[in-house]
Amino acid sequence: GDEGDKGAAGYLLRDGGMPLDNLANTLTVFLGTDVACAQCHDHPFADWTQMQFYELASYFGASTTRVGGNYGRGSDLMTNIDEMVTGAGQDITRLRNGIRNFVQANSYAVEDMETNKLTLPHDYKYPDGKPGDPVKPKFVMWTAADKSNPAYKKVSGKDENLRVAFASWLTHPENPRFAMTIANRLWKRAFGSGVAEPVTNIDEPDASFNPELLKFLAVAMKKLNFDLKEFQRMILYSNAYQAEATTEPIPMGAPYFFQGPQLRRMTAEQAWDSYMTLVLGKPEQYQVPYGLTELYGRSIDLNITNDKLSAQTVLMKYDAYRKMGDKLRATMGGGLDSVGGDMMMGGDKSGSKQTKDEDLAMSEELKIPTYNGMQLMRASELPQPERGGHFLAEFGQSPRLLIDGGSKEGSVPQVLTMMNGPAQSMLTDRSSLLFRTMEKVTNPSDKVEALFLSVMNRKPTLQEKDLAKRELASSGEDGYANIIWALINTREFIFVQ
Repeated sequence: GDEGDKGAAGYLLRDGGMPLDNLANTLTVFLGTDVACAQCHDHPFADWTQMQFYELASYFGASTTRVGGNYGRGSDLMTNIDEMVTGAGQDITRLRNGIRNFVQANSYAVEDMETNKLTLPHDYKYPDGKPGDPVKPKFVMWTAADKSNPAYKKVSGKDENLRVAFASWLTHPENPRFAMTIANRLWKRAFGSGVAEPVTNIDEPDASFNPELLKFLAVAMKKLNFDLKEFQRMILYSNAYQAEATTEPIPMGAPYFFQGPQLRRMTAEQAWDSYMTLVLGKPEQYQVPYGLTELYGRSIDLNITNDKLSAQTVLMKYDAYRKMGDKLRATMGGGLDSVGGDMMMGGDKSGSKQTKDEDLAMSEELKIPTYNGMQLMRASELPQPERGGHFLAEFGQSPRLLIDGGSKEGSVPQVLTMMNGPAQSMLTDRSSLLFRTMEKVTNPSDKVEALFLSVMNRKPTLQEKDLAKRELASSGEDGYANIIWALINTREFIFVQ
């Protein structure tokens, strides 16, 4: 299917026409195996051969990301559309780019072919094959014991089922690396460091600093039936996690014995969501309604393999697509003073699920707030990656060009953003939810306490109360904004402790 039909198709379309790159990325993400070198030659530092890589890639040899394999259909349609629009006296220049993107979006989808077409490359130089030879699919085995492993049971011999067979093997509970890789990644999320580093390469578990712990976590993941919430609960309730955070930097390559979590800065997404909680109160209620996004996805669908598809039909579909885009944009535009109510988008207070019609009606009443051109929603609801200059981009959001490409490194732009950027000003704005929450109490001391509870999740110390009192005496009502500014610029706010 395509992205409008099945969102998961986007994973393969991301590397459309590059099955070898997609396989290398897949193995790195899901199995903690870095095999990119084996695309071109036997891996120099791991027990991987180029033939093994191609045997795995062969499971995608019967898949294509081009609709019907037709490379020229979109171009033919664009030629006819140009002639129709120009003949009607309209300006094709204004429409061409939008229509071209619309047509090209329907030229890509994941489809199964009847035969496996993957062959060895023209420069293959090893004795186990010749350039151009077809490659039979075969799963890689890490140890001799894998021969009796149920994960390696053949699903089907038909070429059109190869991707299904690969997915079954990849995610099988008994796959030697699947559970271990997930467990290692979640451990790193909690502690700041994986049991095996880097998390993208655990080809040799016994070479990790604590192989017994790594194997224990893999077994625990399987016992919990891959319930990620329960697995994280197990970690977060452990004595190791609840111990005092380690503040000393860990030298590169040095072992870490997990005497406690590492003190570290929040990720860009965590920092942004922390802001959104302060700005919106309940950020989960602000999202584009599912019913609207589903209709938007349908408006994009166009069967360009239909030989009877006319340029006029394409223009009609494109017009409907633009109107749906206008409806999506109409859900944006609420101000800071509109947030903080009890209205829930996509569900009522009791948690019961809205119907599609109720979902769409709710979107007309509750607009997603914006501030200085920024859509105020959780990071997961925003475009990924965000545009340059956005808070998320400045704080190290991954550009999604490389796996785990995000960064927690500090920078001058980050400091400037925290000091006088829009993310800071929307909290100190008097119409913000934070300010309105504070103003529900009248006593200055209670207001300061409300700010500390909101931002720091704790009450102020006696020393902090004294500092706040002096600031209010010096700056008057403006002192509250100064206190907010000071709190969000502390390490306590931006670091995970």
